[in-house]
Amino acid sequence: MYVPKTLMLGRCWRCGKRIYRYDDYYVCPKCHAIYCPTCAKKTFYKCPADGTPLEAR
Repeated sequence: MYVPKTLMLGRCWRCGKRIYRYDDYYVCPKCHAIYCPTCAKKTFYKCPADGTPLEAR
């Protein structure tokens, strides 16, 4: 059975990719920026704005 992805949490702050509720994503604990796994890997799992390590969600 296909479950549609209807609940969008936001967009990646770096590339703009849509991030849905059950997708893997990373969040900066200080500025609450959301990043997709690809952009988190490219920034070495640190927030580009303040250098804080990203948390996986």
